[in-house]
Parts: sequence; structure tokens; C-alpha cells
Amino acid sequence: MSRARLLVVVLLFSLTGLASLTAGTGRASEGTAAQPVPMDELIIGGDAFAGGTVENVLVSDDGLRLEPGVASGTYTSPAWDAPLPFNALVPEWTAEAPEGSAVSVAVRTGDAGVWEEWITLQENADLTVEGSEALTGDMIVTPGADVTHSQVQVRVRLSRVADDAEPVLQGIHLYFIDSTDGPTTEELFARQQALGQPETTEDGYPKPPVISRDVWCVPYYGEEECEYTEDLDYYPVSHLVVHHTVTSTGADGDSAETVRAIWRYHNYTRGWGDIGYNYLVDVNGVIFEGHYGGDDVIGTHAAGANKGSMGVSLIGNFEEYAPTPDMVDSVADLLAWKADQKNIDVYDSSYLPDVSWGLPHLMGHRDVYGTTACPGDYAHGMLSLLRDEIANRIGFESPYVYYDELEPETNFSKSDVNWMTGYNNCGIDGHAYYTWSVTDPAASTDWAEWRPEITLPGLYELYVYAPYCLTGERDTNGAVYEVTHAKGTDTVVVNQEDNLGIWVSLGEYEFEPGTSGRLRLTDLTSTDEDWGVWADAIRLHYEDPSAIDRAPISGTWLAGQQVNFQWEIQNEPLLDSLTLQAARDEAFTDVALNTTLPASANSYSHTFADTNVPLFWRLRLHTTRGATLDSLPFNFGLDTEPPTSSIDRIYRLEGDRYLVTWSGEDAGSGIVGYNIEYRLSDEEEWTSLPVTDGATSGTFVPPMPGRTYWFRSQAVDAVGYVEPVESKDGDGNTASAIILSRSGLLPLTQKE
Repeated sequence: MSRARLLVVVLLFSLTGLASLTAGTGRASEGTAAQPVPMDELIIGGDAFAGGTVENVLVSDDGLRLEPGVASGTYTSPAWDAPLPFNALVPEWTAEAPEGSAVSVAVRTGDAGVWEEWITLQENADLTVEGSEALTGDMIVTPGADVTHSQVQVRVRLSRVADDAEPVLQGIHLYFIDSTDGPTTEELFARQQALGQPETTEDGYPKPPVISRDVWCVPYYGEEECEYTEDLDYYPVSHLVVHHTVTSTGADGDSAETVRAIWRYHNYTRGWGDIGYNYLVDVNGVIFEGHYGGDDVIGTHAAGANKGSMGVSLIGNFEEYAPTPDMVDSVADLLAWKADQKNIDVYDSSYLPDVSWGLPHLMGHRDVYGTTACPGDYAHGMLSLLRDEIANRIGFESPYVYYDELEPETNFSKSDVNWMTGYNNCGIDGHAYYTWSVTDPAASTDWAEWRPEITLPGLYELYVYAPYCLTGERDTNGAVYEVTHAKGTDTVVVNQEDNLGIWVSLGEYEFEPGTSGRLRLTDLTSTDEDWGVWADAIRLHYEDPSAIDRAPISGTWLAGQQVNFQWEIQNEPLLDSLTLQAARDEAFTDVALNTTLPASANSYSHTFADTNVPLFWRLRLHTTRGATLDSLPFNFGLDTEPPTSSIDRIYRLEGDRYLVTWSGEDAGSGIVGYNIEYRLSDEEEWTSLPVTDGATSGTFVPPMPGRTYWFRSQAVDAVGYVEPVESKDGDGNTASAIILSRSGLLPLTQKE
């Protein structure tokens, strides 16, 4: 269980009637401490609805329903007194709306008969308790700093288009919070400046100023409430999720009060143990630390996408107005810091551990499941701008060129029959088209084409994207793409359903400048019928020239000082020239060869002055677009001298046997073996002594005991150099052997 004192709220919203108008005190478990921010509640149901104004609506024990035979009706409650002065309100409601009917609930707050505007409630999917019949709406915050209200009013509209549909509102549950008792944002910001930001040893883009938990929480509610360490989980961040609090705090409100209200509701009422978001940003660009725990802590902001993501919430309702420039700047700074720290490509997408489809690395909350409007249309629409702002801040250049289907340079076109727009602004840059698959060629009517403008000729890898969007149906297993390129036309089939939210490569193709290259997609498949077929953005990866180093192979030694370098160039049309380099160190600071060659070159011979040294070589490729690319360095060595060796010792063993030992040296490639020979002292012919490869000792049994035998050695190195044969008698003979007695302790393999 979470560390939070879990608030247990039993909602008795049943068809037999709700409790009458009731108030509560948070219902904290017995023995828990008093909550630091006051909260109380009203549960409204049954006859508690009496006293309101009705139009074609009946008030009954089971709630509000339409009078017989009417298509619509409205109920407006009396002004209910709140159980405490409040500046934040969270509504819940339980309703049934069969097909062909609708239930709409609106709330307004006021004081002494002075009312704010009506706010139509929208379900907040993340605040709604899983499995509960009650829906939870967004938090409503009173306007202005330190302003509290004392009254609330509810308006319910019921409607139906089917005569037998029976919509009913069963009950309303209202949570009232007073978070005005505490320092203002300005005071907190001044305190944070006085204390300074926590020290960090990170390189890269700096973390922007943040009002920490140590400043806004600990001094007022204590370490036990604010800086717990139990039940914290961590996972490396790879995705950035933008939310909005859907509160009405604007420039005239105080965001510190909103943060405290959210903390009170998330932590205690919902039992999450903390604010769900990792950070919150207000309209003036002030950033608050949300969920406690620091970098990589798993928050509670996006259900299955919590693990591996960082949630940043904009304080306000950005379904109604656009984020301010100060807010956008601060969010971009915060996300740029994290993107730089974690090497996140904000233009790309990948999987999270608990979600089975791909997700953009920078996304709005709605992009996770498609079931919420968060972060609002205005904030969601700025995600493309945010990506560019983040990339500019950290100096990131995407290796891909993206072509959105709505951008002119994509030259996108489609049939005007059945294409539809994805729900809730899903898709790259908030848009995607889809249609339904068919298997009968005669029924195929829908097609889409991309003709991206190509500026540089050459080889490109082509990618397509199918977003995760809610359609109520499955997505195709067999999208057929036709690619027209400089060398012809190819067809590639993609299982979109298994790759939703992930960029899928269609392969590498040569494209000429202009719009002659074409990508075509139709609704015709061989796999499924009436499943979604998606047409969204595409991207191209310019395949720079690359070198395959053929010789000398890495780790080899060469005999002599002349080297024949050989290589192969991939994507040669994009290569302007190349430079062959060799150096005495891997960093190429001590260069022994530096020569520029034409793009068509694939070999080069050079004689080095160096002898018996290790060297490194590489190719520097100069592309037609002005880039310089280095191949991986390969190490090799020059071996110009043969090895040397000698017989070291000869030992006489029992039984008229001898142990012969030898050793050698080589300044280059190294000795790989020895030729050991012997002869009688009065003869000239030498005979090979059989020895194991690489051995430095061997046993000799004289063919003619009692005679004197001479020995000599000849070393062979790795490049094939053989030590010249000495003209002298040899390095030692049996007449001068060291005699070993039975007590001799010399191991047969020992070398002296």
C-alpha cells in the first residue's frame, strides 16, 4: 500500500437512491495525522436534489431522469453551502446514458450570491478510479490569489434521441479544498533563490531553476509528509509527457495554491502518495518540483506509461487558451535538460516497458491512450514547436528528414472518398488519415501518395508511420506500400497493427532531386477487411557514403615497408573525395601518411620509413554535402627484420638422453615456431629435431651414443620471416652438457 494515508470514500451511488446531502471530513484512517490542507466533501443524491429548478426532469429516489415522452430536460440545483470555504473543487458524478441518450453536468462556484461562469464537466480519465461507476472531473480553481468561495451550484442536462432511452444522473460527489493558507509563488521563488538550486555535476544543457519540495512543502508540512523514501520506484526516462492540470488558474491566480490543492487531492484523496506529475509549470514560467524522488522516479500521471516517462504538467486549462511564452520557454528548458541528459531524440518514438504500442518520445497525455483531451488542444498543438525548441537548445540535429502529410514539401495527395481524420489529434504533428481495408480489388477506392521533395541525389532509407489512435476497430496487418525510385518500383507489405507508434523501414532506395520519387498506399490488402489503414508522416534517412576497409585487416602484421591499402565505398555517388591516413597512434596525432584521393579510388600503395612499428589506418570521406566522415581505425604493423634465436642449455639425463632448451626474440610480428637441428661433430649434414610448435625445449636421444652432437636453432615469425642459418658449428653440444643426477629438480619445461 502507498505511504499516503489512503482516504477511503465509499460512494453509495445505487439505483435505489443515494444518501441525502451529506458532508465528510476526509475520512482518514484511524490514527493518521491531520491532513495539512483542509478538505471536506458533499455527497448529493436522492431527495437531496429537491429544491432545485426542473424543466422536464423528475427528481426521484434514484436520481434525476426525464419525464415520459420528452426529448430533453434541465435540472438546476439550489445554491448549496460548502462545508468549508474553498478555493479548489473536484467533482465526481454517477450517471447512466444508454445509447441514444446523453447526460451533461455543469458546476459553478460563488460567494454571497456572486457566481462564476458555468463549467461543463469533462471526465478526467486519470483521476477516475478504475472500476468505479463514478466519473471524476477536472479540478476547478477559484480565480485570484487567496480567494475562497462558500457556495456551489450544479446544472444537469438530460437528452435522448431514442424514445426508449432512459438517461439518469444518480448522484454528485464534490470534494472541497482550501489551499490558501500558505506562501505565495512569489514568496516561494524568493526563498528558493536565497537557498540556491541543488548542486549538480551534470554536463550538458543545465536544469532550469525549480521550486523544490524542500521549499514549497517541507517547511510547512514536515519531512514526513514531503520527503518520504518508501515505495519509490525508479526507471530510466526515455519519454517526455506533457499534461495540463485543467485548473482555471490564470495570470490572476496563484500557482502555489494550485500546487498545494493538487498535492492534497492526489496524495490523500486519491491515495497516490504524492502529486502524480514530476514537475508543474505555471503561466509565468515558474517550475515546481512535483513527485518526490528526483531523477527517474516513477510518477503517477499516465497509467501504463508512467514507467520510463517524465510527466510535466502546465498549470491551467489549455483547452481554453494557449500557453504563455514564459510557460513555453520554461517547459522547453526543462525538457531540453532531460533530453540532453538521457540522449532522447524528441522527434522519434519507441516502446515503454508497460505499453504494447510505440509512443513518441515527446507527447501529450492524450497520445498514450487517446481517451483524454489532456493537455488541451492549444498545448497539444505546440508539441511540434517544443520539439524544435528542445533540439535548438541542445544542438541536436535529427539524422532523418521528416515529411508530414500536411506540409507542402511532402506533396501529399489522396482520393476524396473515405479517408477520415484520426480522433483527438492523434498522429505525427497532431494529424493522421485513416480508411478501412478491403480485399476485393473492385471495391478499392482509397489511395494516398507522398512525393517528398529531394534536394540531394543518393541512397535513402525510407520509413513509414502508423499512429496509435482510437477507432474502435483493429488496424490492418497488410498495408501495401508501392515505392517508385530511380531504379524502378518495389512493393513492401507492413503489418501496421504490430507496429503502431513505431517508425517502420521500407528499405533503401535511390532518389533523384525533385519529386520523381513516390510512395503510394491503398486500402487494398490481402489480409483483412474493414480494419484501419493509416496514412501519416514519412521520413527519409540520407545514407552517407561509407567505407569497408579490406586490407590491411585489423590486427595483422605485414612483411616489409610497402603497404597496399584496399577498400570499398558504399554509396559512392555522394562522395566528393577521400583522404587516406595512417598514424603511429589511434588518435591520429602522429600521422605517417596523409594523402587525398579521388572518390573513385579503392586502393593505394605506400612505402613507410618506419620499421617494426604498430600503425593505424583509416579513411576520411568528404561528401558532396560538405560533411567529413571517418571510418573506424584499423591497426596493423610493419615487420622488416627476421627473428633471432639460440640454443640456451643442454642437460644430460639418465639413460643417455638429453634435454635441449632454446629461446628467441622478434621486434615485429612475433615468433611462431622454431626449427631445431643437430649433427655429429665430425659431419656436416644437419638433421631436424622433431619439436612441438611453439615449444622452447625438447628431448634428444643420440642415434649413436657416446658421440658428440652439435645443436642450432632457427626462429620463424608471424609474417613468415625465417632466421638465416648460421654458418658456424652451432650454439652448443652434448660434450658440454650439464649433468643432472636423480636429485635434479629441473622440470622438463623449464627454461633458463
